[in-house]
Amino acid sequence: MGKEALRQHAVADDSQRVVEPDFQADSICDGGDMDCGSGLLLIIRAAIGKLSDGQVLEIRSTDIGVKEDLPAWCRMTENEYLGRRKGEGHYQYMVRRGMLADVANPDWGIQIERRERGLDMRDWFKGRLGEVPDDAPRNTGFVPRGAVAERGVPNFGFSLNRKNEVWADDIAELYQHATTNQWDATRDIPWNALKPLPQELERAICQIMTFLAENEYSALYVPAMFIGKINPQFAEVVLFLSTLMNDEARHIEVFTKRAVANGGGLQYGAAATEASLQTLIQQEDYPSASFLLHVLGEGTFIDLLQFIEKYAPDECTREVVRRTRIDETRHVKYGMSNIRWCLEREPGLKEDLFKAVESRAAVLDAATGVNPMVQESLAIMAGGGAEPEQMALGVERGRLLYETMHRNRVRRLTLAGFDPESAKRMSEMHTPNFV
Repeated sequence: MGKEALRQHAVADDSQRVVEPDFQADSICDGGDMDCGSGLLLIIRAAIGKLSDGQVLEIRSTDIGVKEDLPAWCRMTENEYLGRRKGEGHYQYMVRRGMLADVANPDWGIQIERRERGLDMRDWFKGRLGEVPDDAPRNTGFVPRGAVAERGVPNFGFSLNRKNEVWADDIAELYQHATTNQWDATRDIPWNALKPLPQELERAICQIMTFLAENEYSALYVPAMFIGKINPQFAEVVLFLSTLMNDEARHIEVFTKRAVANGGGLQYGAAATEASLQTLIQQEDYPSASFLLHVLGEGTFIDLLQFIEKYAPDECTREVVRRTRIDETRHVKYGMSNIRWCLEREPGLKEDLFKAVESRAAVLDAATGVNPMVQESLAIMAGGGAEPEQMALGVERGRLLYETMHRNRVRRLTLAGFDPESAKRMSEMHTPNFV
Protein backbone atom coordinates (compact mmCIF):
# COMPACT_ATOMS: atom_id res chain seq x y z
CA MET A 1 0.00 0.00 0.00
CA GLY A 2 1.47 3.37 -1.06
CA LYS A 3 1.83 6.42 1.17
CA GLU A 4 -1.22 8.17 -0.24
CA ALA A 5 -3.29 4.99 0.03
CA LEU A 6 -2.18 4.53 3.64
CA ARG A 7 -3.10 8.15 4.40
CA GLN A 8 -6.52 7.77 2.82
CA HIS A 9 -7.03 4.49 4.69
CA ALA A 10 -6.21 6.21 7.98
CA VAL A 11 -8.53 9.11 7.13
CA ALA A 12 -11.36 6.73 6.31
CA ASP A 13 -10.84 4.75 9.50
CA ASP A 14 -10.14 7.46 12.04
CA SER A 15 -10.07 11.12 11.13
CA GLN A 16 -13.69 11.24 10.01
CA ARG A 17 -15.01 10.01 13.34
CA VAL A 18 -17.36 12.46 15.05
CA VAL A 19 -18.36 12.44 18.72
CA GLU A 20 -21.78 13.45 19.96
CA PRO A 21 -22.25 17.03 21.27
CA ASP A 22 -23.21 15.86 24.76
CA PHE A 23 -20.22 13.53 25.16
CA GLN A 24 -18.21 14.51 28.26
CA ALA A 25 -14.51 13.90 28.77
CA ASP A 26 -12.82 13.27 32.12
CA SER A 27 -10.19 15.93 31.56
CA ILE A 28 -9.42 18.76 29.12
CA CYS A 29 -6.13 20.08 27.75
CA ASP A 30 -5.97 23.24 25.64
CA GLY A 31 -3.39 23.24 22.85
CA GLY A 32 -4.27 26.66 21.48
CA ASP A 33 -3.23 26.87 17.83
CA MET A 34 -0.59 24.13 18.06
CA ASP A 35 -0.50 21.13 15.75
CA CYS A 36 1.02 17.74 16.44
CA GLY A 37 4.39 18.81 15.08
CA SER A 38 4.79 21.93 17.19
CA GLY A 39 4.40 20.75 20.77
CA LEU A 40 0.81 19.56 21.05
CA LEU A 41 1.86 15.93 21.54
CA LEU A 42 3.99 16.92 24.55
CA ILE A 43 0.94 18.50 26.17
CA ILE A 44 -1.22 15.49 25.34
CA ARG A 45 1.35 13.02 26.66
CA ALA A 46 1.57 14.84 29.97
CA ALA A 47 -2.21 15.19 30.30
CA ILE A 48 -3.11 11.62 29.42
CA GLY A 49 -0.45 10.30 31.76
CA LYS A 50 -2.46 11.69 34.66
CA LEU A 51 -5.57 9.72 33.69
CA SER A 52 -6.54 6.20 34.63
CA ASP A 53 -7.02 3.45 32.06
CA GLY A 54 -10.29 4.00 30.17
CA GLN A 55 -10.66 7.68 31.04
CA VAL A 56 -11.10 10.20 28.22
CA LEU A 57 -9.02 13.29 27.46
CA GLU A 58 -10.48 16.18 25.46
CA ILE A 59 -7.82 17.99 23.40
CA ARG A 60 -8.60 21.46 22.09
CA SER A 61 -6.82 23.01 19.12
CA THR A 62 -7.66 25.46 16.36
CA ASP A 63 -5.52 23.49 13.90
CA ILE A 64 -7.61 21.27 11.62
CA GLY A 65 -4.58 19.13 10.69
CA VAL A 66 -4.68 17.51 14.12
CA LYS A 67 -7.55 15.33 12.89
CA GLU A 68 -5.14 13.36 10.66
CA ASP A 69 -2.07 13.24 12.92
CA LEU A 70 -3.70 12.49 16.25
CA PRO A 71 -5.24 9.13 15.18
CA ALA A 72 -1.79 7.94 14.06
CA TRP A 73 -0.30 8.95 17.42
CA CYS A 74 -3.08 7.06 19.18
CA ARG A 75 -2.37 3.91 17.18
CA MET A 76 1.32 4.07 18.03
CA THR A 77 0.73 4.67 21.74
CA GLU A 78 -2.14 2.19 22.12
CA ASN A 79 -4.63 4.89 23.07
CA GLU A 80 -8.07 4.99 21.45
CA TYR A 81 -9.03 7.89 19.20
CA LEU A 82 -12.79 8.46 19.61
CA GLY A 83 -13.31 11.32 17.16
CA ARG A 84 -13.75 15.10 17.07
CA ARG A 85 -16.38 17.79 17.11
CA LYS A 86 -16.54 21.53 16.46
CA GLY A 87 -16.31 23.74 19.53
CA GLU A 88 -16.35 27.50 20.12
CA GLY A 89 -13.55 28.66 17.77
CA HIS A 90 -11.64 25.38 18.08
CA TYR A 91 -11.88 21.65 17.51
CA GLN A 92 -12.33 19.14 20.31
CA TYR A 93 -10.59 15.78 19.92
CA MET A 94 -11.44 12.88 22.24
CA VAL A 95 -8.86 10.22 23.21
CA ARG A 96 -9.45 7.36 25.65
CA ARG A 97 -6.39 6.28 27.59
CA GLY A 98 -5.66 2.71 26.56
CA MET A 99 -5.09 -0.16 28.95
CA LEU A 100 -1.90 -0.99 27.02
CA ALA A 101 -0.61 2.57 26.93
CA ASP A 102 2.12 1.93 29.49
CA VAL A 103 3.25 -1.24 27.70
CA ALA A 104 3.57 0.66 24.43
CA ASN A 105 5.76 3.38 25.88
CA PRO A 106 9.32 3.33 24.47
CA ASP A 107 12.25 2.83 26.83
CA TRP A 108 13.41 5.87 28.74
CA GLY A 109 16.02 6.44 31.41
CA ILE A 110 18.18 3.40 30.63
CA GLN A 111 21.80 4.44 31.00
CA ILE A 112 24.51 2.52 29.19
CA GLU A 113 27.77 2.29 31.10
CA ARG A 114 30.61 4.33 29.58
CA ARG A 115 33.84 2.42 28.98
CA GLU A 116 37.35 3.44 28.02
CA ARG A 117 36.98 1.59 24.75
CA GLY A 118 33.96 3.74 23.91
CA LEU A 119 30.40 2.64 23.26
CA ASP A 120 30.02 -0.42 21.07
CA MET A 121 27.39 -2.93 20.07
CA ARG A 122 28.21 -5.19 23.01
CA ASP A 123 26.85 -2.49 25.33
CA TRP A 124 23.44 -1.96 23.77
CA PHE A 125 21.68 -5.11 24.99
CA LYS A 126 19.59 -3.19 27.52
CA GLY A 127 15.84 -2.79 27.97
CA ARG A 128 13.68 -3.54 24.94
CA LEU A 129 16.66 -3.39 22.60
CA GLY A 130 18.25 -6.22 24.54
CA GLU A 131 15.24 -8.52 24.11
CA VAL A 132 16.11 -10.56 21.03
CA PRO A 133 13.06 -12.65 20.13
CA ASP A 134 13.31 -16.36 19.44
CA ASP A 135 10.64 -15.90 16.78
CA ALA A 136 10.60 -12.41 15.28
CA PRO A 137 7.25 -10.65 14.74
CA ARG A 138 6.16 -10.31 11.13
CA ASN A 139 4.46 -6.94 11.56
CA THR A 140 7.32 -4.62 12.52
CA GLY A 141 8.98 -4.12 9.13
CA PHE A 142 12.10 -1.98 9.47
CA VAL A 143 11.08 -0.58 12.86
CA PRO A 144 14.23 -1.10 14.97
CA ARG A 145 14.07 -3.73 17.68
CA GLY A 146 13.33 -1.89 20.91
CA ALA A 147 11.22 0.81 19.27
CA VAL A 148 7.42 0.80 19.39
CA ALA A 149 5.78 -0.17 16.09
CA GLU A 150 2.40 1.24 15.20
CA ARG A 151 -0.33 -1.28 14.56
CA GLY A 152 -0.84 -1.92 10.88
CA VAL A 153 2.80 -2.08 9.79
CA PRO A 154 2.75 -4.27 6.66
CA ASN A 155 4.34 -7.71 6.54
CA PHE A 156 7.59 -7.35 4.58
CA GLY A 157 7.77 -11.06 3.87
CA PHE A 158 11.07 -11.79 5.63
CA SER A 159 11.61 -15.54 5.54
CA LEU A 160 14.38 -15.83 8.14
CA ASN A 161 12.40 -15.06 11.27
CA ARG A 162 13.81 -17.58 13.74
CA LYS A 163 16.76 -16.78 15.96
CA ASN A 164 17.94 -20.39 15.65
CA GLU A 165 18.57 -19.87 11.93
CA VAL A 166 20.92 -16.89 11.96
CA TRP A 167 22.12 -16.03 15.47
CA ALA A 168 25.54 -16.40 17.09
CA ASP A 169 26.13 -15.72 20.77
CA ASP A 170 29.21 -13.57 20.03
CA ILE A 171 27.68 -11.66 17.11
CA ALA A 172 28.17 -8.24 18.72
CA GLU A 173 31.83 -8.96 19.44
CA LEU A 174 32.35 -10.16 15.86
CA TYR A 175 30.74 -7.00 14.52
CA GLN A 176 32.98 -4.80 16.65
CA HIS A 177 36.05 -6.70 15.52
CA ALA A 178 34.97 -6.27 11.90
CA THR A 179 34.38 -2.53 12.12
CA THR A 180 37.58 -1.93 14.10
CA ASN A 181 39.80 -3.92 11.73
CA GLN A 182 38.70 -2.69 8.32
CA TRP A 183 41.65 -2.05 6.01
CA ASP A 184 42.13 -0.41 2.64
CA ALA A 185 43.29 -2.30 -0.45
CA THR A 186 44.86 0.86 -1.85
CA ARG A 187 46.77 2.34 1.07
CA ASP A 188 47.46 -0.59 3.40
CA ILE A 189 49.28 -2.90 0.98
CA PRO A 190 52.97 -2.15 0.22
CA TRP A 191 52.43 -1.96 -3.54
CA ASN A 192 55.62 0.04 -4.01
CA ALA A 193 57.61 -2.83 -2.54
CA LEU A 194 56.78 -5.09 -5.52
CA LYS A 195 59.91 -6.13 -7.41
CA PRO A 196 60.11 -8.09 -10.67
CA LEU A 197 59.89 -11.86 -10.19
CA PRO A 198 61.00 -14.66 -12.50
CA GLN A 199 58.34 -15.09 -15.17
CA GLU A 200 57.12 -18.54 -14.09
CA LEU A 201 56.92 -17.47 -10.47
CA GLU A 202 55.00 -14.29 -11.30
CA ARG A 203 52.65 -16.26 -13.53
CA ALA A 204 52.03 -18.70 -10.68
CA ILE A 205 51.15 -15.86 -8.30
CA CYS A 206 48.80 -14.33 -10.89
CA GLN A 207 47.02 -17.67 -11.35
CA ILE A 208 46.66 -18.12 -7.60
CA MET A 209 45.28 -14.58 -7.24
CA THR A 210 42.80 -15.29 -10.04
CA PHE A 211 41.63 -18.40 -8.21
CA LEU A 212 41.33 -16.57 -4.88
CA ALA A 213 39.26 -13.79 -6.45
CA GLU A 214 37.07 -16.39 -8.15
CA ASN A 215 36.28 -18.00 -4.81
CA GLU A 216 35.67 -14.69 -3.09
CA TYR A 217 32.91 -13.85 -5.53
CA SER A 218 30.94 -16.77 -4.11
CA ALA A 219 31.70 -15.62 -0.57
CA LEU A 220 30.27 -12.21 -1.53
CA TYR A 221 27.16 -13.45 -3.32
CA VAL A 222 26.01 -16.08 -0.82
CA PRO A 223 25.36 -13.68 2.11
CA ALA A 224 23.97 -11.16 -0.38
CA MET A 225 21.30 -13.73 -1.30
CA PHE A 226 20.13 -14.04 2.30
CA ILE A 227 20.68 -10.65 3.93
CA GLY A 228 17.41 -9.26 2.57
CA LYS A 229 15.53 -12.25 3.98
CA ILE A 230 16.67 -11.80 7.60
CA ASN A 231 14.14 -10.14 9.89
CA PRO A 232 15.62 -6.82 11.13
CA GLN A 233 14.81 -7.93 14.67
CA PHE A 234 18.16 -9.72 14.28
CA ALA A 235 19.89 -6.50 13.28
CA GLU A 236 23.24 -7.59 14.69
CA VAL A 237 23.42 -10.43 12.16
CA VAL A 238 22.38 -8.16 9.29
CA LEU A 239 25.02 -5.59 10.22
CA PHE A 240 27.73 -8.23 10.62
CA LEU A 241 26.93 -9.80 7.25
CA SER A 242 27.20 -6.31 5.76
CA THR A 243 30.78 -6.07 7.07
CA LEU A 244 31.44 -9.56 5.74
CA MET A 245 30.30 -8.52 2.28
CA ASN A 246 32.50 -5.44 2.51
CA ASP A 247 35.42 -7.72 3.40
CA GLU A 248 34.79 -9.95 0.40
CA ALA A 249 34.51 -6.99 -1.95
CA ARG A 250 37.87 -5.76 -0.67
CA HIS A 251 39.40 -9.22 -1.09
CA ILE A 252 38.25 -9.39 -4.72
CA GLU A 253 39.75 -5.95 -5.23
CA VAL A 254 43.09 -6.74 -3.63
CA PHE A 255 43.54 -10.14 -5.35
CA THR A 256 42.75 -8.57 -8.71
CA LYS A 257 45.20 -5.75 -8.05
CA ARG A 258 47.97 -8.17 -7.15
CA ALA A 259 47.35 -10.17 -10.32
CA VAL A 260 47.82 -7.12 -12.54
CA ALA A 261 50.27 -5.03 -10.50
CA ASN A 262 53.61 -6.64 -11.36
CA GLY A 263 53.60 -7.17 -15.09
CA GLY A 264 51.34 -10.22 -15.15
CA GLY A 265 47.54 -10.38 -15.30
CA LEU A 266 44.50 -12.44 -14.47
CA GLN A 267 44.87 -16.03 -15.64
CA TYR A 268 42.55 -19.05 -16.05
CA GLY A 269 39.23 -20.02 -14.49
CA ALA A 270 38.18 -23.68 -14.60
CA ALA A 271 34.72 -25.15 -15.15
CA ALA A 272 35.24 -27.48 -12.17
CA THR A 273 35.86 -24.51 -9.89
CA GLU A 274 32.76 -22.78 -11.17
CA ALA A 275 30.66 -25.92 -10.73
CA SER A 276 31.83 -26.11 -7.11
CA LEU A 277 31.01 -22.45 -6.44
CA GLN A 278 27.64 -22.74 -8.16
CA THR A 279 26.53 -25.31 -5.60
CA LEU A 280 27.02 -22.68 -2.89
CA ILE A 281 24.72 -20.12 -4.46
CA GLN A 282 22.12 -22.80 -5.11
CA GLN A 283 21.59 -23.42 -1.39
CA GLU A 284 18.06 -22.41 -0.44
CA ASP A 285 18.18 -22.47 3.34
CA TYR A 286 20.44 -20.25 5.41
CA PRO A 287 21.84 -22.78 7.93
CA SER A 288 23.10 -25.03 5.11
CA ALA A 289 24.53 -22.12 3.11
CA SER A 290 26.24 -20.65 6.16
CA PHE A 291 27.65 -24.03 7.16
CA LEU A 292 28.98 -24.91 3.72
CA LEU A 293 30.49 -21.47 3.13
CA HIS A 294 31.71 -20.26 6.51
CA VAL A 295 32.62 -23.48 8.31
CA LEU A 296 33.75 -25.84 5.54
CA GLY A 297 34.63 -23.46 2.69
CA GLU A 298 36.20 -20.46 4.38
CA GLY A 299 37.69 -22.69 7.06
CA THR A 300 39.62 -24.49 4.32
CA PHE A 301 40.34 -21.16 2.63
CA ILE A 302 42.15 -19.98 5.78
CA ASP A 303 44.56 -22.92 5.48
CA LEU A 304 45.17 -22.06 1.83
CA LEU A 305 45.87 -18.42 2.67
CA GLN A 306 48.25 -19.44 5.44
CA PHE A 307 50.07 -21.70 2.96
CA ILE A 308 50.41 -18.84 0.45
CA GLU A 309 51.57 -16.48 3.18
CA LYS A 310 54.28 -18.93 4.19
CA TYR A 311 55.67 -19.49 0.69
CA ALA A 312 54.86 -16.19 -1.08
CA PRO A 313 57.92 -14.86 -2.92
CA ASP A 314 57.33 -11.18 -2.09
CA GLU A 315 56.29 -8.96 0.79
CA CYS A 316 53.30 -7.52 -1.08
CA THR A 317 51.67 -10.92 -1.69
CA ARG A 318 52.30 -11.95 1.91
CA GLU A 319 50.58 -8.81 3.19
CA VAL A 320 47.63 -9.32 0.83
CA VAL A 321 46.92 -12.83 2.11
CA ARG A 322 47.79 -12.03 5.72
CA ARG A 323 45.17 -9.30 5.95
CA THR A 324 42.65 -11.42 4.08
CA ARG A 325 43.27 -14.35 6.42
CA ILE A 326 42.44 -12.23 9.47
CA ASP A 327 39.10 -11.27 7.90
CA GLU A 328 38.33 -14.85 6.90
CA THR A 329 39.08 -16.08 10.41
CA ARG A 330 36.33 -13.76 11.65
CA HIS A 331 33.92 -15.15 9.04
CA VAL A 332 34.70 -18.70 10.11
CA LYS A 333 34.21 -17.76 13.75
CA TYR A 334 30.71 -16.51 12.93
CA GLY A 335 29.95 -19.72 11.01
CA MET A 336 31.14 -21.84 13.94
CA SER A 337 29.18 -19.80 16.49
CA ASN A 338 26.07 -19.86 14.32
CA ILE A 339 26.17 -23.62 13.81
CA ARG A 340 26.87 -24.33 17.48
CA TRP A 341 23.95 -22.07 18.46
CA CYS A 342 21.64 -23.90 16.08
CA LEU A 343 22.78 -27.43 16.92
CA GLU A 344 22.54 -26.89 20.67
CA ARG A 345 18.88 -26.00 20.24
CA GLU A 346 18.00 -28.24 17.30
CA PRO A 347 20.23 -31.34 17.32
CA GLY A 348 18.27 -32.78 14.39
CA LEU A 349 19.85 -30.13 12.17
CA LYS A 350 23.03 -32.25 12.09
CA GLU A 351 21.38 -34.69 9.73
CA ASP A 352 20.26 -31.86 7.42
CA LEU A 353 23.76 -30.41 7.29
CA PHE A 354 25.30 -33.82 6.63
CA LYS A 355 22.86 -34.28 3.75
CA ALA A 356 23.78 -30.82 2.39
CA VAL A 357 27.45 -31.86 2.26
CA GLU A 358 26.49 -35.21 0.75
CA SER A 359 24.30 -33.57 -1.92
CA ARG A 360 27.01 -31.11 -2.84
CA ALA A 361 29.54 -33.93 -3.13
CA ALA A 362 27.16 -35.87 -5.41
CA VAL A 363 26.80 -32.88 -7.72
CA LEU A 364 30.56 -32.45 -7.89
CA ASP A 365 31.32 -36.15 -8.28
CA ALA A 366 31.97 -35.75 -11.99
CA ALA A 367 34.23 -32.73 -11.51
CA THR A 368 37.89 -33.27 -12.28
CA GLY A 369 39.19 -31.56 -9.14
CA VAL A 370 41.15 -28.39 -8.60
CA ASN A 371 42.03 -26.29 -11.63
CA PRO A 372 45.31 -27.93 -12.79
CA MET A 373 46.75 -24.49 -13.42
CA VAL A 374 46.17 -23.70 -9.74
CA GLN A 375 47.78 -26.95 -8.60
CA GLU A 376 50.81 -26.27 -10.75
CA SER A 377 51.01 -22.67 -9.55
CA LEU A 378 50.85 -23.66 -5.90
CA ALA A 379 53.68 -26.13 -6.48
CA ILE A 380 55.82 -23.50 -8.27
CA MET A 381 55.24 -20.97 -5.50
CA ALA A 382 55.80 -23.44 -2.66
CA GLY A 383 58.96 -24.79 -4.29
CA GLY A 384 60.32 -21.38 -5.19
CA GLY A 385 60.43 -21.92 -8.95
CA ALA A 386 59.72 -24.17 -11.92
CA GLU A 387 62.88 -26.28 -11.96
CA PRO A 388 62.23 -30.03 -11.49
CA GLU A 389 63.64 -30.17 -7.98
CA GLN A 390 61.70 -27.05 -7.02
CA MET A 391 58.51 -28.51 -8.44
CA ALA A 392 59.03 -31.75 -6.52
CA LEU A 393 59.45 -29.82 -3.30
CA GLY A 394 56.36 -27.72 -4.06
CA VAL A 395 54.25 -30.81 -4.79
CA GLU A 396 55.28 -32.38 -1.48
CA ARG A 397 54.43 -29.21 0.38
CA GLY A 398 51.08 -29.15 -1.40
CA ARG A 399 50.37 -32.69 -0.28
CA LEU A 400 51.01 -31.65 3.29
CA LEU A 401 48.61 -28.72 2.78
CA TYR A 402 45.78 -31.11 1.89
CA GLU A 403 46.50 -33.14 5.01
CA THR A 404 46.39 -29.97 7.10
CA MET A 405 43.11 -28.91 5.52
CA HIS A 406 41.51 -32.27 6.27
CA ARG A 407 42.77 -32.34 9.84
CA ASN A 408 41.53 -28.81 10.54
CA ARG A 409 38.14 -29.45 8.94
CA VAL A 410 37.62 -32.47 11.19
CA ARG A 411 38.65 -30.41 14.21
CA ARG A 412 36.23 -27.58 13.36
CA LEU A 413 33.37 -29.97 12.69
CA THR A 414 33.97 -31.76 15.98
CA LEU A 415 34.02 -28.43 17.84
CA ALA A 416 30.75 -27.53 16.11
CA GLY A 417 29.10 -30.60 17.64
CA PHE A 418 29.52 -33.47 15.16
CA ASP A 419 30.81 -36.84 16.24
CA PRO A 420 34.35 -37.65 15.01
CA GLU A 421 33.24 -40.19 12.41
CA SER A 422 30.68 -37.87 10.84
CA ALA A 423 33.21 -35.03 10.91
CA LYS A 424 35.78 -37.20 9.13
CA ARG A 425 33.27 -38.30 6.51
CA MET A 426 32.08 -34.75 5.80
CA SER A 427 35.66 -33.52 5.49
CA GLU A 428 36.44 -36.28 3.00
CA MET A 429 33.38 -35.31 0.94
CA HIS A 430 34.33 -31.63 0.88
CA THR A 431 35.06 -30.25 -2.57
CA PRO A 432 38.68 -30.50 -3.76
CA ASN A 433 38.27 -26.91 -4.97
CA PHE A 434 38.90 -25.81 -1.35
CA VAL A 435 35.78 -23.61 -0.99
